[in-house]
Amino acid sequence: MMTEPYLTTEQLAARWGVKPSTIKGQRARGSGPRYVTLPRLATPAGTPRVQYPLADVLAFEESNSITPINP
Repeated sequence: MMTEPYLTTEQLAARWGVKPSTIKGQRARGSGPRYVTLPRLATPAGTPRVQYPLADVLAFEESNSITPINP
């Protein structure tokens, strides 16, 4: 089970004030923060499988001069 804080795609999009599709596009291009994809069988129904470790989001924001709109 994950113990560190994680953000979903929707939470990260809200944090940055962008649409979830923007975050998904970054993920597809490999240009966004590091993310993890949880195994389908190990994930309870309704739980987002793609999640972003908060520590990696913070590091990405710092290295890319991103100021979150909704921290």
